[in-house]
Amino acid sequence: MISLTEENVFDVMIASGSIPFILDGVRDIAGAPRGQYWDGGITDYHFDFLFHRGSDRVLYPHFSPKVIPGWFDKHLPWRSVNAANFHNVVLVVPSQSFVDSLPYGKIPDRKDFNMLGYEARLAYWQVVLNRSTELADDFKKLIDNGVGLEAIQPFYQSIK
Repeated sequence: MISLTEENVFDVMIASGSIPFILDGVRDIAGAPRGQYWDGGITDYHFDFLFHRGSDRVLYPHFSPKVIPGWFDKHLPWRSVNAANFHNVVLVVPSQSFVDSLPYGKIPDRKDFNMLGYEARLAYWQVVLNRSTELADDFKKLIDNGVGLEAIQPFYQSIK
C-alpha cells in the first residue's frame, strides 16, 4: 500500500483501470516499489463469499444480472457463484430493455477507449450518464410507492 500524492495520483488511477493482458499498465509509480502496475480485477471484481451472516438484506448494485466469481471466469459458462452465499442479497441491475435502449446497446466499458475517439466516447458516456437518472427515479418509485414490485425476481434461484 502506498500513499496517494500529487506526484503519483494520475499514474495510480491509470494503473487501477489497466486490465492485465489487455491494456498497458504503469511502470514505476512514484512512492511504490519498482515494477509494472495493473488493475486488481483479476481477483477483486466479483465476490463469492457470504455477504452477511444474519437475516438482514444486502443491497448489491451491479451492471449485470450475471455475477461471476472472478475476472477470468466471465468466459466460462460453467463457473458461477455459490447460491448459498447470495441467499440474502438484493441485486439491483438495469433491465435488459434499458441497456438495449442505450447508444450501442450496451453500458459503457473500457473497450470504448479502443473503439471510439475522445469526443465520441465523451458524448456517448454523457448520454448514458444522463439516462441513468431514469434508473434512480425508478428505484425511488419502487422504494417510496412499490412501483415495479412485480418485476422483482429472486436472484439466488437464478444461479446455476
